[in-house]
Amino acid sequence: MDRKSEQNSHVKRISISLPPQLLSEFNAAMRKAGFSDRSKAIQTALHSFIDQYEWQKSDMQNGAGTINMLYDNHIFDQDTLSTQIQHRYSGIIRASTHIHLDADNCLETIMLKGEIKKMKELANSLSKNRGIKSIKINFVSLV
Repeated sequence: MDRKSEQNSHVKRISISLPPQLLSEFNAAMRKAGFSDRSKAIQTALHSFIDQYEWQKSDMQNGAGTINMLYDNHIFDQDTLSTQIQHRYSGIIRASTHIHLDADNCLETIMLKGEIKKMKELANSLSKNRGIKSIKINFVSLV
């Protein structure tokens, strides 16, 4: 049996009720995101909901994710401070990338795998730096 057949044999059918406006917005977003199958779009949305829940509820579980930082490279020692903080979390940092967006701004992405608690600590430490304009965390649970 191929993987798709195996997955479909273990699928549960459900029924949900939605306000018409919410369904219309979901269908539009689904099409714009490239989904041709509503079930797949709903599965993806449910996975995102579960990941967000896992991020909020448990500090001891493991996960993977990224921290994306936009920062002003003219703020004194921003790069140095960020690097020093990252070295304290080398156990969960798997890789990082840094690009120059323009003369003033840099974007850094840090790829992580490990305890959620440590990821939260790292993001919190980085966000305290004066030069950070924006910090976003993307997380997936390892289930």
